[in-house]
Order: sequence, then structure tokens, then C-alpha cells
Amino acid sequence: MATMTPADSSHRLTDLGVEFHATSDNDVPDHLLALALEEGERHPRGEVTVDPPAAGQEFEDFGAWHVNDGNEAHFLRSGTGQVQFVDNDGVITIDVETGDVMIIRGAEHRFRALTPAVWVLHFAGPEGADLVATQTGRQDTPWD
Repeated sequence: MATMTPADSSHRLTDLGVEFHATSDNDVPDHLLALALEEGERHPRGEVTVDPPAAGQEFEDFGAWHVNDGNEAHFLRSGTGQVQFVDNDGVITIDVETGDVMIIRGAEHRFRALTPAVWVLHFAGPEGADLVATQTGRQDTPWD
């Protein structure tokens, strides 16, 4: 199950529109998909493997602070990593592992794989749409 630092940050994540759940299913359960996505958006959009970044590349691609263009509900099929979110009080770090479900509703975030991480992607938009990430330009800070 996802763990967060600082440990008392759950209310901050809620304010950002972020939720974490754990499941023994092989994908995001329907009742969790319904929390973020409309009926026609709940199918898997793809699967992506994210490898741990090489030295000096920690802030590229998924590791750059970004927002995506719609609601998301992703399942970590295998692997481990860290997701960071930011609000006015600072950075919240979530350690994720196999079986975690991550729901994001427009929050600024970044991801770093600690081991090869396989994500099953679900996101808002019409059939055939891509998940569009926009880098925010936030200053890179060391990963916890």
C-alpha cells in the first residue's frame, strides 16, 4: 500500500484531488474508475514500463514536474516508485508498490521508478485520445 511523507498529508492530497488505493485485482476496479472517469473513459488506454532513471536524468520525462490534461486512474501492475505532489505547504512524497491505484484530478506531480514499474493507464478523453502532459517549469528539487 502507498505510504506518504509527511505521514499526515492525506488531507493535503484530498485537497489536490489525489487518492491512493490498493487492490489485489489485475487493474483498477470499476468502483475506483468511477471516482474519476466517465463511463466511456474507463477502459485501459495502454500499459507503460518506466525504468529507474539513469544518473543525471532524474528530472526528465516522468521525473519533470507536470500536469496532465484530464483525470487519471492508473494501476501499478508491477514495480516500485515514488510519486511527488506539491501544494502551498511543500512536497508530498508517496512510495508506491505493486497493486497500488493512483487517482489524480489535475494535480501537479512527478514520478520516479525505483525498480522497473509497469503502469496500466486510464484517463479522461475520447477514444483514441493521448494523455498529454504539460511541464510546469517548477524548479527541480532532489528526490527524497
